[in-house]
Parts: sequence; structure tokens; C-alpha cells
Amino acid sequence: MSRPHSRESTRTSLLSSADSNISNENDPSSSQTQTSCQYPPSFFVRIPKADLHTHLDGSIRIPTLIDLAKQYNVELPSYDPVELHNAVFPETYASLTEYLRGFGYITACLRATEALERVAFEVGLDAYHSGVRYLELRFAPQLHAIPGKLSIEEVICAVNRGLERASCVADELDRLAGERLDFGGATDVKDEEISNVIEEVKARSAHPYHPDAPRHHYGIIVCAMRCFLPTFSPYYEAFWEVHKGEDPHRVFGLASVALVTAVNNLRRKGKCCCHDGRCDQCNDCLFRSSMSVHDGAADHEYILPVVAIDIAGAESGYPASDHREAFDLAHQSFLNKTVHAGEAYGPESIFEAITNLHAERIGHGLHLFRWDMIGAGEGRGGKSRSKEKDELTEDQKREYVENLTRYLCTMRICVEVCLSSNLQTMPELNGDVQNHPARKMIDEGLAVTFCTDNTLVSHTSMSKELELAVSAFELSPGQLRNMVFNGFKRSFMAKRYRTKRDYNRTVISYYKKIEREFGLGDGD
Repeated sequence: MSRPHSRESTRTSLLSSADSNISNENDPSSSQTQTSCQYPPSFFVRIPKADLHTHLDGSIRIPTLIDLAKQYNVELPSYDPVELHNAVFPETYASLTEYLRGFGYITACLRATEALERVAFEVGLDAYHSGVRYLELRFAPQLHAIPGKLSIEEVICAVNRGLERASCVADELDRLAGERLDFGGATDVKDEEISNVIEEVKARSAHPYHPDAPRHHYGIIVCAMRCFLPTFSPYYEAFWEVHKGEDPHRVFGLASVALVTAVNNLRRKGKCCCHDGRCDQCNDCLFRSSMSVHDGAADHEYILPVVAIDIAGAESGYPASDHREAFDLAHQSFLNKTVHAGEAYGPESIFEAITNLHAERIGHGLHLFRWDMIGAGEGRGGKSRSKEKDELTEDQKREYVENLTRYLCTMRICVEVCLSSNLQTMPELNGDVQNHPARKMIDEGLAVTFCTDNTLVSHTSMSKELELAVSAFELSPGQLRNMVFNGFKRSFMAKRYRTKRDYNRTVISYYKKIEREFGLGDGD
């Protein structure tokens, strides 16, 4: 396949095609990113996709943020959508720290169950509008919890209610879309919410809904923080007060243990506050089971689809080993593990995620091949990160990266690649997606899946991320198909394995149907 355009045009088209997300009513199929003619923009919308790495707070709609800020008396730099967008969520950032600045405004607005449920619903629906069929949404409950007022459990349940409602609405849109995709049979819809959503969808140049499409599913990933200050949230303020005088790194680890403990307690309860203890809401949940209660009667357990734990935040100076106890507890409780690593630090961070935290997936992994970063950065308390590795020769560092890469490939540890996000926060990429190591990851045989990270902050959608990848890395239809399937295969779906396997088969079948509609995929 010949390259459709130059590196300079890739950089220009990236900036011109970024979804504004001012209202999240933008059309992801309208991206102006130049791609090979064999991939019409609507193709990226229509194909079924899995997004395994997207943050709740970073994907809020701008109008919703403004509305909630007014409701909860949170001061914003501006209450005008365009001005707020330009001031807090620009197209590019000088660093990851600057990129994260806007999250403080968002989390301050998400400390009530109604707000959390609303935003989870909208984020889920926005993902489904982009053709996502399976979504794993992550957030840090301790950034939203308020001691004595809003518990970690209540935070998680509120998000679950929003996601569940979004998936139900999206499934109904599939049913109503009709074979002609025009919602021709939806004229008598009585539900005002669904009627309004249909009008939004019909205004787009392309949408993914179809009666034969796979159903929508989701999972919840809870994030611990590598580090935090008392000012991060009321929960963390109280946590610091309780552990006043202790080593900060010990406090970081204890907070992670508290999070895993809360999640495990929620999963073990004989009821869920989302459905008043009723288990008939989910007939095939992996964690739905019969259990004996104290009076000898049989009860049924409906457990939230909390599928994994993650750690996020600054890497350099805040090693994974601080959180080993928490991740050991998660591991022993059969809770999956994905870890932000290699985003702002090098290969050692990825190594630590695997060896200390049992990581089954890696978030970003951007600096996997940066052997020159080995031994650099800060360790715990500002000390040298790794004096021993810093003394390695160049050849030894290269060998370290080769061995790490081989291990990732062999163990099929999936890398959640977020192109737009990395372009915004990593100046060394020079705003050019072709400088991103994703192409090398694919060539090395790594299990790679493309993700959005933050649809608001990074002005993106899943359809745009795939369009960007195809344009930059010249992915053939077969390669693109494999990248998309990786997302489904490496998901932590809270279903029994046979159910997940059958679901993935329906995804493959439907994907190939869409390929045939667009005249793609033959011979791949």
C-alpha cells in the first residue's frame, strides 16, 4: 500500500480533524484525517469496536461540565463552552502535568451520585455512537468519595447505573435502526429519552446501529493513584489525616489496599445497591452465584461488573512497588490488573508493572523501546531510580528491552495504545503520529489495541483513533481487523468464558459483514 500523504500532512490533518467535544454532539465520521481511499470515514463508525482504556472524568461533555459546575458551585475559568474548551482543553499540551490540570475541575463536579450516573450514561452513549460495542470505563473512586456522605461503593454503583442505562438505550437503538439504518420504524417511540437520542443519531452522517449488530456490554475498572495530596479530594484529605506522620509512599500503598478491599466487599455482598439486591438484571454475570446465608436459606448474588484495578498518575518517583500489597490482594481475589506504565517513564516502569503488580495489560506503554531511559528518572523519595541499571552498557540496555518485549509478546500482555493522547502530552513525538512506536509494536508481534484515553481532553473517539492509526501506519484491512479483535479478545468482560467466546464470534461475523458492504477484506 502506498503512503497516501506526507508526514507534514499527517500532522496537519491530525489537528484539523480532532473532534471538538465541546458538546459531544460532533460527528466522529466527519474527521478530515486523510486516509487511504479504501477506508471511507463511515467504515470506521460502522465496524464493531472495543475501547479498553477510557477515563470517565476525561470524557465528560463540556456542556455537562458547565451545568454540573453551576449546580455544585464549582468555579471554572469560564462558563462559555468555547472559552472553557480553549482555556482548559486545548489541542496540545506542554506536558502530561499540564494535560492533567483540567481533571481537577471535573472531579470536583463529580461528587454526587446523580452527577456520576449522568456522566457515566453520557460517556457510555458517546462511545456507543462511535461504534464501540464493548467499553471498559475506568475512574478513581477515591477522587469522588466523601467520607460520611458518599462511599466508594456508592460511587461505583452510581457509575454502573449510568453505564447500564446507556447499554440498554444503545441496544434499543440497534433494534429501532432497521435494515436501512434510517430509524424508519421508530416514529411511534413513546420513550422521550430514546426519541431524543434518535434525533441526535440521525443528525450524524453515519451511525453504527443495526438490528444484526452485537449487543453492547461494559466493564468497570477502578483506578488507584500512584501518588496523591490531601487537596486531591475530601477522601484523600481524610486519609492523610488518619495516616499523619507516616511515610508518604506507605500511605499511597495503604490507600490502594483500601480501594481493593472496598471493591472486594462490594463483589462479595449478597446484593447490589444498583438493583436492591435483585439478581434478575443479569442472567449471565460471571459473579452471579448461589450462596448460603446464616439462616441456611439460599440467596443469589448479583455483583457489579468491576473487572479490574489500575494505577494512574506520575510514574517517575512513584514506583509500582508502593502498591504491591494492594495488587497482591487483587490477584488473590481474581480481580484483573491493568497498569498505566511506560507513559511518562521508560521500560523499567513496564517491567515493574508486570513483576510487582501482575499486570495483564499495559496502559500506553509508549516508552517500551526507549532503552536510553533505563536508569534515568527518580526513585522513591527522589532517590536514583535504578543506579544498578544506570551502570549497564548500551548493549545491555538494548538486551533488557528486547527481553522485555519478547516477554510481553509471549505472554500476550496487551498494550492499550492511545495515539491522540500521547501526541498531546509527549513533545518528543513532534505532533506527528508516525513518530509513535505503535508501528514497531505491531511489527514486533505485540498484542496491541487502540483506545481513546480521554475523549474530551484528547478531542477524540474510537472511530477517529482507528482512522488515525490506519492513516499513519498503513494498516491493511487484515491488520486493522486484528487490532480491533485484540480489543475484544484481551478484554476483561465479566462473563463466563464460553459466553465471551460466543460473543466475540458474533463480533467477528458482523465485522466481516461490514467489510463486505464496503468491499474490503477479501483475501486478507
